[in-house]
Amino acid sequence: MTMKPLGAALALLSLAACSDFAPYRSWNQYAMTGPVASSAKEFSDDLIGVRFWMDYKRIRFELTNRSAGPVTLAWNKASYIHIDGKRHAVADERSIFSRRQLDPAPTVVPPGATIRDWVAPVRNVEQLEEWTWYVYPLFDQQSPRAFLNRGKTFGLDLPVTAGETTRTYAFRFEIVNVQPSVEQLL
Repeated sequence: MTMKPLGAALALLSLAACSDFAPYRSWNQYAMTGPVASSAKEFSDDLIGVRFWMDYKRIRFELTNRSAGPVTLAWNKASYIHIDGKRHAVADERSIFSRRQLDPAPTVVPPGATIRDWVAPVRNVEQLEEWTWYVYPLFDQQSPRAFLNRGKTFGLDLPVTAGETTRTYAFRFEIVNVQPSVEQLL
């Protein structure tokens, strides 16, 4: 079935009205490059299963403990690796808007349990006033230079402890494409 031109224009206008599109000139498409290549941004082994998705400001994920015992995510030892190669401390959803940003509590995931969470680099978060915080975007997506992000890699190093063993997963993502926002197409 084909969409008539008026219907297509209305669909584009309705997308342009979404708040996620408004402030940005472009949006990125991502693929996981490590520890395995995955356009779905999924990874699993005997310890964890994880699926990632990104928005403009955060790395979101769903993680399942696949082991027989609890696993602990050590946020105070995790790092965000920016496209310039620099490492930055991260905080999770529970600690990012608090005084615990630089020392976030670990997350314990019981066996078989699944959690949804997100992380952001602490350097990207600013407290504007007592109860107001702002999270800056991970990448430049407002200027015409945003299209230069294509092909660049960023990552999340996430230490996961099970019993006495700690594995640090080096999740890496490539910006495989940069598209103009809907507003730029109109």
